[in-house]
Amino acid sequence: MNNIVNLIGRLGEKPVCRTFSDRSRVANLSIATDDGYKGSDGKWVERTTWHRLTVFGDKRVDYIEQTYQKGDLIQFTGRLSYNHSERDGTKYQNVELTGSTALLARPHRAPDHGERENPADPSQEPRHHRTAQTTYNPNDEIPF
Repeated sequence: MNNIVNLIGRLGEKPVCRTFSDRSRVANLSIATDDGYKGSDGKWVERTTWHRLTVFGDKRVDYIEQTYQKGDLIQFTGRLSYNHSERDGTKYQNVELTGSTALLARPHRAPDHGERENPADPSQEPRHHRTAQTTYNPNDEIPF
């Protein structure tokens, strides 16, 4: 069986990157995922879950350190592992997510770190952020 986890969430803070004495690097990231449900009173309840992620690899960590900012949407692929510890007589189980990839799905800011002059103008949005513009016409032929 495979141990594969895929998460998409927003960075809660700038990643913490470290270099060890053997010059290997590690990045620690904290991302939030959201879901919700309708409560017994009929109102929508939002729930945020925080995940701590670890990514190894010199080039990956260099890229994460230079590029990722708080609020960025991240797609993380990795594996689960469980760590057990005991503090003051209380047993704890921590879930650790160790990643092979942590892709920047969508930056929280424009790539040039500037604001668009007219936020309503999609032509000023970076090319990779644009969504397809389609118009529905009920008289169009169905292509099948």
